[in-house]
Amino acid sequence: MIRGVIMVALAAASWGTWSLFVRPTGQTGVVTSPIIMAVIAIAALPLALREPRGRWDRTTLALLAAYTVGDVVNMVTFFTALTVTTVAIAVITHYLAPIFIALAAPRIDGARVRGTRVATLVALAGLVIVLEPWRGVQGDVLLGAALGGASAVAYAANVFTGRRLADRIGPASVMSYHAALAAVLVLPFAVSGLATVSWHDVGLLAAGASTIGALSGVAFVAGLQRIGAARTAVLTYLEPLVAVAVGALVWDEPLRPVAALGGALVLAAGIHVARQAR
Repeated sequence: MIRGVIMVALAAASWGTWSLFVRPTGQTGVVTSPIIMAVIAIAALPLALREPRGRWDRTTLALLAAYTVGDVVNMVTFFTALTVTTVAIAVITHYLAPIFIALAAPRIDGARVRGTRVATLVALAGLVIVLEPWRGVQGDVLLGAALGGASAVAYAANVFTGRRLADRIGPASVMSYHAALAAVLVLPFAVSGLATVSWHDVGLLAAGASTIGALSGVAFVAGLQRIGAARTAVLTYLEPLVAVAVGALVWDEPLRPVAALGGALVLAAGIHVARQAR
């Protein structure tokens, strides 16, 4: 149990440092995603080859396709949000995902979570406070929040498909194979932008992909299998806390008290939903 908690906690905390690898490149998520995905696919492949042979049938292929598309949308929107708005707004809107998961769970998994509707209203109120529309919301703030919200929807969908897919082919195989497909899927849209990426940027993205991408991903899935979804969901809220701290300390992003209150409401709503999950 303790080992699983440590695995999930370290993985979630490490994901809060994504801005250190993505922002310095100045590239959108469309350009950075294929590089990151390609490195994750290669880094996770040795672990995937060591897993038992999976169940490859039409259902598995359909789940793999759905998971790939979902992760492409998740990464492109989230990484682009990090480049157009503050780290706090991008991460907080992305962490609406547990609310979406709880809302969809009764229909998809037959699992009901107490207080979901109230938590949703609290989270939405928190978002309004974070965006502070009374101060005159700028276009980049709205765009960043919309992109973060879109990534939350895609991430929530992948929670349902990813678990089923991992049961069929193994977690490392899920990571390696879907990342390879995702890189190919996004590549045609990134060709023109890739010409502007320096080797320094490639090295930076590769460093992030191989560590907090592949290694943290494997650790997260392994920890999830040990401690279950409910405890895991709570521990993943280490990511936004680390991300906001990085935004303030590294990127000099001010965190006004009112915005901090709104972020706290979003996080509290998500933690409540995660703790009630069964």
